[in-house]
Amino acid sequence: MSQVKNFAWPVTSVNREDYDALMQCVNNHRAELSTIVIFGAGIRGTEFSVILKKCGYKDIYFVDNNPQKWGGRIHEFPIMSPDELCKRRTEIKIIISTEHSSEIEKQLSEMGFVAEKDFYTVKSDLYEKYMNEFRRNYSGNVLLLADCEFSKIALKDSNTRNLAEMLKDRVNKNDLKILAMHGMGLRAYYNIFKSQITLGMKPKLLVVMVNFDTLTPKQYLLPRSQHAELIQMVYEETPVKDEELEEYRSIVWERIKNLQTEFSIASNCNEEIAILNRNKIYLKMNYLYSLNTELEGVQYLVKILRLAKKEGVKVVPYIPAINYMLGEELLGEQFTTRYQKNVSKIRMITEDENVELFDMSYLLSKDFFSDKDSPDETINERGRERLAELFATKIEEALK
Repeated sequence: MSQVKNFAWPVTSVNREDYDALMQCVNNHRAELSTIVIFGAGIRGTEFSVILKKCGYKDIYFVDNNPQKWGGRIHEFPIMSPDELCKRRTEIKIIISTEHSSEIEKQLSEMGFVAEKDFYTVKSDLYEKYMNEFRRNYSGNVLLLADCEFSKIALKDSNTRNLAEMLKDRVNKNDLKILAMHGMGLRAYYNIFKSQITLGMKPKLLVVMVNFDTLTPKQYLLPRSQHAELIQMVYEETPVKDEELEEYRSIVWERIKNLQTEFSIASNCNEEIAILNRNKIYLKMNYLYSLNTELEGVQYLVKILRLAKKEGVKVVPYIPAINYMLGEELLGEQFTTRYQKNVSKIRMITEDENVELFDMSYLLSKDFFSDKDSPDETINERGRERLAELFATKIEEALK
């Protein structure tokens, strides 16, 4: 008899805004919440289950529209089909975890469930905050473009202040603008940088993340990495729409519409072995592939460096800190050898453009990450404090 497959993502962190939105939902409906069904057995759903368990909820189920997941589980929590959900309508309250929830809201309504009575949509203000920062007038000293490293907190943290907040404690808020969003790649950064210039907010210094995760071919297959609604907002806010921004806006809508691809690593091993296998696969997929310098992300790094030079903007491209100790433990010498080959390719590109690469790869030991066995770049409170100091120092040096 085969074991039940576990579709849990190896999450150890959550966007601060998502955490706040879920906690607000829980606090607003605490009296009604007993048996909880999370609609969406993906990354965000996994995060929600960890937080809800931490809040003391034990009677948790998942429902998902993907039939391949039915009968599986997220950790100890079973995944059911929407049809099974109908049989239990009087016992449960549904929390929608997906970022794009309108179709699920419609589906539940057609099934007879009532919004704000039977189901609750957890909507964060992530895009609203991003656009407020995008529009915010500042001194124009430093623009920082990055991914969720700046917005996430570790699920084990007691301090829920993210890296963006900590860095703004050290660099005057009026001197620093941080535009950070999970899964964003260099083509997005390029168009956002151009939009800031068009809006009359050209920085003296641009700090831009070069994350190997977003340089893989799968980057263009993941709908949650496209942020089509956010790019649409950027487009509408930009007074002069050039061909590149027009093209990128169209492309992200097509990608989110046509490529509903989800990468998951299901396992029917015991939990400890499953985590070990997932971590190995994650490290190989995101760090040890052979970097193709002709891919979109790398080409847009070059375009960013050249645009910055043309506009007289200093630029610091940086590679984020990684849990290299875990990589070496799980994959041995090949981890360092193959990872360094990819770093060398990026360094050659930046040197060709007469720009120094800020390589943070080995600056944090495993104790600074969201979990010592976390394979991604998410960091804990101590790690965020450390990185805030490092970024503040680098920014000060670059502005001299």
